[in-house]
Amino acid sequence: MSIEKTSKEIFSDTLELKKTERCPVAPHWWGIYKYEVLGLDYKKDGWQDGGSVADVYIEFFEKFKPDWLHLHIGTPRYFKDSEIVAKNGKQYIVINDSLRQLKKEDKYFSTNSSSDEEIVDFPDYLLGSRCHKPNVDLSSKIKIDDYIKKYIHMSAEEIISLGYTDHLEEISKEYGHEVFINVHIPSAICEIFDPLTGYTGFEQGLIAFYDYPGGMRYLLERCYQEQLEWAKAYAKKGAHAFSISEAYISPDMANPDIYRKFVKHIHRSFFAEVKQMGLFPLCYFTGDINPLLEDLTEINISGLMVEESKKNFHLDIGYIRKKIGDRVCVFGNLDSIFMLHDAEAKDIEKEVLKQVQGSKNNFIICNGSPITPGTPVENILTFLKTGREYS
Repeated sequence: MSIEKTSKEIFSDTLELKKTERCPVAPHWWGIYKYEVLGLDYKKDGWQDGGSVADVYIEFFEKFKPDWLHLHIGTPRYFKDSEIVAKNGKQYIVINDSLRQLKKEDKYFSTNSSSDEEIVDFPDYLLGSRCHKPNVDLSSKIKIDDYIKKYIHMSAEEIISLGYTDHLEEISKEYGHEVFINVHIPSAICEIFDPLTGYTGFEQGLIAFYDYPGGMRYLLERCYQEQLEWAKAYAKKGAHAFSISEAYISPDMANPDIYRKFVKHIHRSFFAEVKQMGLFPLCYFTGDINPLLEDLTEINISGLMVEESKKNFHLDIGYIRKKIGDRVCVFGNLDSIFMLHDAEAKDIEKEVLKQVQGSKNNFIICNGSPITPGTPVENILTFLKTGREYS
């Protein structure tokens, strides 16, 4: 008599390219939908400490029972007992007086500030001081190192002490033996190129590949080193996988040779080190990845997540599987808007089955981008039910 495997075991076996009795079903729920579907307001309820945010993840998980817990970067402890207030048409976060010194130590949501701040980006939970820091000077390694020390560097121990792993620690204790847990953060390139808070900004970042190639290469190397501290912190607190969103560098934005000359070798080392920590390295590579498919089999990732087709490019899972073969596990890309949000149940069933049949083994059923606000609960349930029963 065979013993039914846990979703964690099925997920792990799939990522290890082993044959499994079914495909894991892992909806992309990194975004704000988890607040909406629970009757919460993410503009207020997202600004909570890790313990409270863990409750949101747990309630969402219990409502849908997917095969993974898809966690955000986490929230710092100084969000505890904070208030969101409106001033002159803008939203500000008011920090509890007893936690202001802890806030001053943070370099992610805030930048060395103990003050109340304007909220500048709700979905990514970013505060005003972070978008007012200067751009990095790429003219020398010394200046880059000084910038990283002042505005970016936090050790794994500091990340943990600030509370960024509190949600993971609580969730891991309750679900870590049976459910696959992945923590997902923006990549170093996202942090560098973000138009609002980036260390260079998007346009200047692209120009820097030509004007300051040595400085840009060194900045990328150092920033990916810094992100390993986050992976180390999550590994210590019970994560099974660590994933980054790799945006701003896809061939629909930059020549594929930019990726090959500046990023590919960094990725290869970065993901290898994540793997050495005992984590499955995953990459959510947005944009038109078709010209880079062969390259992405050579960077030590266990799983590749992709967007749905959009912006005049086509991402067909069957084609991606054919190009990649069995070298890397592939996540599906069910369209989160035109399919999961807008379609009828029969259309969702048809698309899930099409992707499963076209991908064969080493496939994880997923949607191409975070579940969008307003998505009917019935559609999520259809997506999960179809994946479990027919894969």
